[in-house]
Amino acid sequence: MSVQTTTSRPAGKSVGAATVGLFVSLVVFVVVFVAFLIAPLAVLLLAYLAYVVMRPRSGRTSTSGPAAPAGTAAQNFGSGAA
Repeated sequence: MSVQTTTSRPAGKSVGAATVGLFVSLVVFVVVFVAFLIAPLAVLLLAYLAYVVMRPRSGRTSTSGPAAPAGTAAQNFGSGAA
């Protein structure tokens, strides 16, 4: 009868394998962080920009073009008064 004196499992990871494992773990963490925390903020920002661009022009304040003085023909436009 003989007794086996060697270990049944390997000695462990090498330094290079541990470094690669750490790097892969960090990359996975960053991908998950970006996907679940930063991406919704980016979507909200894009939705707000689309709202600003697509909203009706009547809701905007317009400063372009010449302004007519109060009480002139611009007030009576289309009424037939000259």
